[in-house]
Amino acid sequence: MLAMKLFTCFLQVLAGLAVHSQGTLSAPASNNSTEVEVVPFNEVWGRSYCRPMEKLVEIVDEYPDEVAHMFSPSCVPLTRCSGCCGDESLQCVPLKTANITMQILKISAIGDQHSYVEMTFSQDVLCECR
Repeated sequence: MLAMKLFTCFLQVLAGLAVHSQGTLSAPASNNSTEVEVVPFNEVWGRSYCRPMEKLVEIVDEYPDEVAHMFSPSCVPLTRCSGCCGDESLQCVPLKTANITMQILKISAIGDQHSYVEMTFSQDVLCECR
């Protein structure tokens, strides 16, 4: 099984090198005669592979017991493992996480009280296909 995964990765890298060696690619734009740059395989592969990526996360999803309050902003930027693994049987999962504390405006449901609070969130720091 491991040998097959390594072989698959090897073939994907070879395919990337073959495409990259052809030089800069361009394609005609659909609406006029100017050319549009095509993103090379190596860049597409590198940007789509399993890694921590910034994602906007709703605060109430992280703190479900706080639904009686509103927050501003209502979502925060956190890094989460995301991306492709090159094998359908594998998933992009976190290997290491770290906490980050952010200052958020917490507003009562009635809207008559508000205060700045510090809220701690977990971020994915290191990801792996497993």
